[in-house]
Formats: sequence, structure tokens, C-alpha cells
Amino acid sequence: MRNHRKLLFLSLFLIVATAVAVVVYQRVARPARAVLLLPEGNFLLYVNFSPVHYIDLGQLPAQSDPQYQDFLQHTGFHFEHDLDGIAVSQHNPGDFNSESSAVFTGNFDQERLNSYMQKLSGASETYAGKTIFSIRQEGHVVRACIVDSKTVAVTNMESAEPMHSIIDKARGAYLISQGPSLVRDYYSYVPFASLAWAMFRMPTQSGASQLPGGVDLNFLQNTTSVFSVRYTGSIRFRAAVISANEADAARVLQAANTLLLLGKGATESLSPGGPDKDVKAVVDSIQVQQNGNQTVVSVTIPQEFVKKMAASMNH
Repeated sequence: MRNHRKLLFLSLFLIVATAVAVVVYQRVARPARAVLLLPEGNFLLYVNFSPVHYIDLGQLPAQSDPQYQDFLQHTGFHFEHDLDGIAVSQHNPGDFNSESSAVFTGNFDQERLNSYMQKLSGASETYAGKTIFSIRQEGHVVRACIVDSKTVAVTNMESAEPMHSIIDKARGAYLISQGPSLVRDYYSYVPFASLAWAMFRMPTQSGASQLPGGVDLNFLQNTTSVFSVRYTGSIRFRAAVISANEADAARVLQAANTLLLLGKGATESLSPGGPDKDVKAVVDSIQVQQNGNQTVVSVTIPQEFVKKMAASMNH
């Protein structure tokens, strides 16, 4: 009888443990909800600012900006304390005028923020029970909407459809299938516990673009790159370039190694007495590897280097 009870207890424990594991996996194996609300784009970016809330950043340069002070006074929203995350989608990265969308998550005072946007906007519309504010700015129509108490969306597209799409998605289920195609196809390349990541789809371009040393960028055509940043006591940067096949990945590997050699040479030439030990540690940590049709570049940035850079910026 005692063995029967032990077996029953063990079975219940395994069932509960499996259920918890499934829930945890589903939460960490999927991107943040803000990402899934975004429209399609050739560039996606997500940054998790939650860990910054526990860091004393001191006086930030933006805090002295009159526009930021006006925003703070009217909304009570402190970016350094209240912003949890930001997700961005852009059609043509590198083009300042490219259409883009952003979803901000955090702690918002909806009433104060609503009043502030009413003050700035020249027009507004109601869609699915939400107010969309329109602001004409530098040839663009900037639309802003308080999606819910934790989410604010902003688009700079001529059409209102992308904002309508964000609102519609926010009312639906939390499914990766509703997110941008880049996320559906490549989110599995984002390492676990990444605080920030970006995806970039390089379209086919005519002509050759060259970097110093005769390295052209044509090797990146028809590739998708996934960049990520993690913190494990040191900052770990990773770039995975996914090519159409292994032969194209080999070209990426060769070009990356060439760029690495050029970078090491430049570091040594700029430091006649020898490179700073922390800089050397970063450069020496760079690894370039090929795994099938994937080329991975990884860099480890020690805490000492980060502290030194932060100290130099404050002087």
C-alpha cells in the first residue's frame, strides 16, 4: 500500500512538473507579445529594458532635453523606470524615410498620456473602440494609439491599415503565427534569455558595395541575419547569418574572417604601444564558425571593458 502511495505521488509530481515545464517553455520559446503585434518588415528589433530598472543610470543626456521634460511633465512617464520593452519593424532599414512601426510596453498613465496626445495631434479616429491620434511630421503621418494599459503603438505610415492591424492582433490570441514572417521563420535562432535581438533580411541588390580592403557586401545578398545580446556576467553578442546554401555560407565565412583580420590589424596600428588589454580581450574573443548554411560570429565583452567605456563617457 505504501509503495502504491509513493507511485501515485511520483506520478502526480511528474504530471505537475511536466505541465509547469510546458508553460515555461511556451513563455520563453516565443517572442514578446509586442513583437507579434508588428506588421511585416525587412528589419525587426526588440529590446527588453526591464533589467535596466534595477540599475542606477545617473543623469541621462536626454533628461535635459526640453521636449523630454515637456513629455515627462504631461505624462509622468519615465523611460528609464517605466519602459519595459520596445519592438520595431521597418521596411527598408538604412532609409531614414522608410515606413516603420513601434510597439512600446510599460507602465502608462492612460489618462495623462491620452491628454498629451490629444494636445499634439491634429486629428483622430476611432477604430475597434480605440482612439488613433494622427500627427503630421516632416512629410509623414505619425499615428499613435494606447492599445491597452501596458501597450502603446506608433506608426509613421501613410496608410492607417498597419495601425488597424496592430489593434486587431492585440485583441486576438497570443500566437507566433500572427507575427511577422521574419519572426515565424527565424526566431528559433535567437538564443535563450537574450535581452535584445534584431533580424535583418538582405534583399538582392544590383551593383557592388565595398568596404576597405576590397571586401564587397554582395556576400550578404539573399541572407537573413539574426543578432542577439545576452548578459551572463559578461555581454555576449552573437550574429548568425543564414544563407540559402552551404556554398553561400562559405563565402560569408571567408568574408567575415577577412574583416576580422582587417579589424585586428587596425586595432594594432592605432595602438603603437600595444592594444589596451581589455580591448585585446574583446578582439581575441571573436569567433567565426560555419555550421551548414549558417555562419555565426560571437563576441564576449567583459564587465571591465564596459565599466571603462562607461567611465570614459562620463568624463
